[in-house]
Amino acid sequence: MGLLLALACSGADSQPADSVDSEPPLSHLFSFAVIADPHVSGSDNGNEQRLQTAVAWINDNASAERVELVWIVGDIGWGDGLPRARLALDELEPTWLPVIGDNEIHIDSEPEFDQIFGDHYETLAGRLDSWQKGAVEVHNDTYDVTSWMQNFSFDYGGLHWVGLDWNSRSDNSLLGELGELNDFEDGSLPFFQNDLGVFEASEREDILLFSHHPMHIGAFNDAQMAELTGTTEPIAGRVAGAYAGHLHLNAEVEVTEGGYVVWVTDATWDDENTVRLVRVFGNGIRHEYEQELVELD
Repeated sequence: MGLLLALACSGADSQPADSVDSEPPLSHLFSFAVIADPHVSGSDNGNEQRLQTAVAWINDNASAERVELVWIVGDIGWGDGLPRARLALDELEPTWLPVIGDNEIHIDSEPEFDQIFGDHYETLAGRLDSWQKGAVEVHNDTYDVTSWMQNFSFDYGGLHWVGLDWNSRSDNSLLGELGELNDFEDGSLPFFQNDLGVFEASEREDILLFSHHPMHIGAFNDAQMAELTGTTEPIAGRVAGAYAGHLHLNAEVEVTEGGYVVWVTDATWDDENTVRLVRVFGNGIRHEYEQELVELD
């Protein structure tokens, strides 16, 4: 195992520090982990074992690092791989949250994703405060098809967490790789706007977003980004970060107009098997976050 890097974000240059003399010092409240793109499929290609390795590392370090939540940001599995991915994730000791990716949709496993993880979402609803889950089986006006949307939010540890389904339902192989707002009744953009619309502006840095597609230009076009940043800009001091996968690399992209940083995590299934560890610091007034990328042997 090797540690790639450690970065502090949300206004800090190195270790989180008290930047206002009148504030209490920041302390480590807890941590969360991010796993991206396990790609567990029907073939025995080693991807399932690499996911199991990531799960084992999190369990082994959960106590020392105070890991309380684990996010799996899409392309978890498809076909016969979906139930096997579920079995691997069930071994996680911290609470874990699945986010749907584009591959589950392209390979016709969208309803199966809901079947495999539906009961887990129900468990989360009984465990997490202020749980909201958007409508699932809805009519997609964009393509005139039924879509199984997966949007949800909740409160935990003094933070607001949002899981978002920006996956396209297009059958065009190129367009299907790009993000889409799913702007129709019971779709993702209305859920996102309604969810964040209840918050007032502050500098608490207490809202975190999670999706498969990274919420920056390239994954979304200019018009789509205007909708996204138009939603976050009024409360920019609260939206601390947007976490994603999809690109199969590690990246940090500042979205100035939206007031947030996008943190992209590399896939577990190819090259380095990577887990992102995020330490949450707070003082009752605001939060800061320390990022660490962990490479697993």
